[in-house]
Amino acid sequence: MPPAIPPPLVSYLESSLASLHGQTLITSVLGTPSPWLLLRFVYGAMYGVGHDSEARQLGEDSAVRPGESPVVFGLDFQVLLRGKKIVYVDGLTDGSPPAGPGNSSLPPTTKLKALTLDELRRSMDVALKSWFTATTDTSTSGVGASSGSSSSAGSADAKSLILLDGIDFLLACQPFISTVSLQALLSTLRTRSRALVLTCNADAPLLQTATSGNHDGGTPLERNHAHFLTSIAHQSRWVFQLRGLDTGSAKDVSGVIRVSKGGDGGDGENEISTSGRTTDLPDTEWLYQLKGDGSVRVWGRGE
Repeated sequence: MPPAIPPPLVSYLESSLASLHGQTLITSVLGTPSPWLLLRFVYGAMYGVGHDSEARQLGEDSAVRPGESPVVFGLDFQVLLRGKKIVYVDGLTDGSPPAGPGNSSLPPTTKLKALTLDELRRSMDVALKSWFTATTDTSTSGVGASSGSSSSAGSADAKSLILLDGIDFLLACQPFISTVSLQALLSTLRTRSRALVLTCNADAPLLQTATSGNHDGGTPLERNHAHFLTSIAHQSRWVFQLRGLDTGSAKDVSGVIRVSKGGDGGDGENEISTSGRTTDLPDTEWLYQLKGDGSVRVWGRGE
């Protein structure tokens, strides 16, 4: 069985998850979506990022939507949600449960009542309190807490990993939300978490004002998106970029993944892996292929 996390990515995911109050940014474009990579952050937080970690049951889903599929990439979200190992905040549906039979079988989720910063802040408060209460009661760690950590109040190891998928959508659908206020909320969440992982779109039309140098041109959406993405990239420790091949499509290549240091490079010292080895992680780039069984192959050019 292939490893759950491709070996070339192990050290970089390890560094992202081990960085206290660190922020990681994952960018993608329309043809190379990021759920497969986000799922591996979840898996790494739950079960570790070692070279010998294997997916317990592969079955890639098209998005990280607990409740749609019983098992996603070896992660049984329904079991994890009911056991409060993870807490899911649903920002894609309204606050009322969908009509129809079988609602009782749906895993517990926290739903946003409105797409506003105040509601997101309230929902995240509820989710964090729920997770902390569960870990305190059971004396076990959930997503984002380091392996074997205690859940005592004030302990950094007891804090959760927060993953915000598509946070830039708020800027697109709510013009009254400013980039400054959204960054302020993310900064608060970052201080309350073990680590913060964000996914955002980086399609060329959304970033043309940043690449052209004409910061006064473009639509408000283009200006806000470019400013927001540039700012959080500078605040991140690592930036994972997913894009298509420059030469077009290929049957055996799904896309390109580039990992580079963000503006928050930490204290400048070498990374220390969980195995105790000191490593200096360089910026690097690979090709990757998403396979039909849900596994991912990652390799360097020419390999």
